[in-house]
Amino acid sequence: MILTARAALRALLSGAALLLGLVWEPELAAQTRLFPDVPSFELPQASPRVTGFTGRLLAVGRGDSRFGSGTEGEAAVAEDFPLLALRRGPRPVTLSFGVGVYGRFSLDDPKSSLISNDWTVGFTAYALRPRWEAALQLYHESSHLGDEYAETFDAPRLDWTREVAAAWVAYRTGPWRASAGVSQVLVDELRLPGAGASLALDFRGSAARVVGEGIRPIAGVYWDAYAATDWTISTSVKVGVALAGGRQGRELRLSLIGHSGLSTQRQFFRARNRYLGAEVQFEL
Repeated sequence: MILTARAALRALLSGAALLLGLVWEPELAAQTRLFPDVPSFELPQASPRVTGFTGRLLAVGRGDSRFGSGTEGEAAVAEDFPLLALRRGPRPVTLSFGVGVYGRFSLDDPKSSLISNDWTVGFTAYALRPRWEAALQLYHESSHLGDEYAETFDAPRLDWTREVAAAWVAYRTGPWRASAGVSQVLVDELRLPGAGASLALDFRGSAARVVGEGIRPIAGVYWDAYAATDWTISTSVKVGVALAGGRQGRELRLSLIGHSGLSTQRQFFRARNRYLGAEVQFEL
């Protein structure tokens, strides 16, 4: 998988043209309103960057930090909130604001030391059709070592401060959703090669009634690679069930997860990592 910065920028511009084509219609002004009650963009199910309120218990076989292998926990709070409906109805186009924080802890350490925490904040333009989705993102990303980790190992923090542009296209058919994404770092304090690419395949089965509640099987596989790490491919997987809540879009997901490849913690982005775990996710 090879993707130059120029190719990534071309893909981003193509995504922008697609999105503008979906938005630009004569009745646009009459349909615009604030805080629309519409679906927001979601990354693929198996992406390590999850949305909602999420807790993970991980059995780490190959550790990326100096704690090495062992048991770790991860807490994540992230969501994308639609701000402006550029188009409503069955084919909405929205502008949303998103914030996310992801913290990793060593559970084998007596103090349950915080290893690192990663932050994202930005905007997403999202177009939804019956089968197709397109999204353009512009976001800030930063990463920090946990104070306890830095003190224990006298470890220096990488200045992972960057501005990123990304484009996603997804296609749905029946229970399947296939996604592809490209990204380009626009500003980077480390001055690393900035291009990236992702592929994913998701499955959401039909809901069955159990004790009066709708339960559906879910599964996903996610691959990504970046120029900064010589296009080394990392793989993440998820298998579980989703329990539908009272409001459309709200559900509780219980899953088994796995990852093999490079670290999902930006402070250790060149380190190899492998884990299996369990995940509880509450999607808003």
